[in-house]
Amino acid sequence: MLSVGSVFAGYRIERVLGTGGMGAVYLAANPTLPRMDALKVLSAELSRAPDFRARFVREADVAAALQHPQIVSVYNRGQTEDGQLWIAMQFVDGTDADDALRAGTMTPQRAVHIITEVAKGLDFAHAHNVVHRDVKPANFLLSGPVGPDERALLGDFGIARALDDVGLTATGMVMATVAYAAPEVLSGLAFDGRADIYSLGCTLFRLLTGKTPFPGDNGAAAVLLAHLQRPPPRVTDHVPSLPAALDAVIAIAMAKEPRDRFGSAAELARGAASAMANPTAPWRVPLQAVPPTEVSSYPRMEPAGAPWYPQNDPRTVIGRPGPRPPLSASPPTMLAPAPRRRRRTLIGAGVAAAVLVAAGTVTAVVWPRDQTVGPATDSGQSVAGGPGTAPTSGSTPGPPSGTEATDIGQAQLRPILLTEAELTASGGAPLVLEQDATSLFDDAATVAAPDRDCLGAWAPAQSSVYTGRNVTVTGVAAQTLRGMNQQPWQAGVTQAVVSFSTQQLAGVFYVNQRGQWELCSGKSVAVTPPGQSAQTWDFGHMVTTTGVLTITATLRGGDGTCQHGMMARGNVVIDIRQCRASGADVAALANAMAAKVPRQ
Repeated sequence: MLSVGSVFAGYRIERVLGTGGMGAVYLAANPTLPRMDALKVLSAELSRAPDFRARFVREADVAAALQHPQIVSVYNRGQTEDGQLWIAMQFVDGTDADDALRAGTMTPQRAVHIITEVAKGLDFAHAHNVVHRDVKPANFLLSGPVGPDERALLGDFGIARALDDVGLTATGMVMATVAYAAPEVLSGLAFDGRADIYSLGCTLFRLLTGKTPFPGDNGAAAVLLAHLQRPPPRVTDHVPSLPAALDAVIAIAMAKEPRDRFGSAAELARGAASAMANPTAPWRVPLQAVPPTEVSSYPRMEPAGAPWYPQNDPRTVIGRPGPRPPLSASPPTMLAPAPRRRRRTLIGAGVAAAVLVAAGTVTAVVWPRDQTVGPATDSGQSVAGGPGTAPTSGSTPGPPSGTEATDIGQAQLRPILLTEAELTASGGAPLVLEQDATSLFDDAATVAAPDRDCLGAWAPAQSSVYTGRNVTVTGVAAQTLRGMNQQPWQAGVTQAVVSFSTQQLAGVFYVNQRGQWELCSGKSVAVTPPGQSAQTWDFGHMVTTTGVLTITATLRGGDGTCQHGMMARGNVVIDIRQCRASGADVAALANAMAAKVPRQ
């Protein structure tokens, strides 16, 4: 901690604005100009991490290039003689939207004004191929008198993405964003500025009702599943005095498919303003602010005593390279576009690393069959990215027709497994069947006791991994196949399909495994196969490939490579590992299994 009155990087420290596990934020006197800046000083430990340093510099440069009245300015960044990183930013003397909400001063009119102002900065960022990724009330800084002249600035660009890139996600910062994260972000798919539109819709819901769109009473995993599966909530269910037209605005902003959302943040803001100005609205008295007693807490999962900076700091990612389609300049012609039947959609497996505590994925995300909400056009215009209907490299292949069944039982599991011909179709060596089971495997004894937390990342279909509180496995089909005269870890495939009593339980299991695999990334595991010498396998970093959660392990001192993949489909989890000396492509095998999952 820097003491008041001390000088750091030329800045004189006036007072502490906030502290956390990552560092501290100070109000500091600028060394050359007569103004106060917000000086963020990163911890010495993080400042020494080479990957973090590179990402920090890049992202700080990106944020500094965003000069807009509704974006908090980045003035400078640098490092001390001992290498400690810092960043100087605009100090906004006021409060933030979340604090204003908790103080009982957030009227619907004020909420819409704040959204309108922030939308200007958000669209500017998108026009420059920057996606904020942490749009939420705490990142809206407010100053000036409440009313039409109140300023609202979008803050916190530049640092959290760097943390995410190097796996430093064990802080409350990332986990607190689950309440506002878009489905494609949670699913680990490619995303663009339309993810921010979704988060802005979540934020508008919060400011209007005092509630997050999906309550966190049952933990982060339940919130994550709700973003992927449940339809957008209605503000009028919580505040009946609000105009019903706002329900349509929220529904469009929080559409599961990015292409069905508003074409820009400004369009969302215009829709909200139009809803509030509706002359046919039933109210005749001014709408009241949300009472502080009605403001719910965030579904935070941050460790006790380790909060992040007051505004939870920046989460920025550079948009896709190449030309960006123009933003839609015309406002919507009606508040609720002509309804149409939404095609049932599938959001691929693989939850982004940004959600450590609930990291993972839930698939077979289906819009309710008779739900009719969303824009009437499929023109595909996007924000800070390519056309909305274009497939991306991170997307998951959809099913041939319909969606995966959610009541798959034991009798339907065996046909999902790949045949020997299917497993060797890509040119692999012939395989022989070594194990064929309808129960989970138990290889815990082959892994050294200190490494057993990574058993699930190492081996598929493990009994100790799949059994536990609130987990109900209803069926298993599992096989181990190996190459002729070889061990499974030299050339082989272990494949399994495990059914759960409900789709949600399958998703929650997958979520938890995603978090565990993240913790095992970069570690090693000591394995002693039956009748063989001890081996050490080194894990690489967990990634999501074509919708499949994957982690690769390489044999230390040898030429063995095993790649483990997992994905969820309906109420089943596909769990498969392929070992080859020349490398493996387990994602292709997992997707081939997914294509065989029964459909509704």
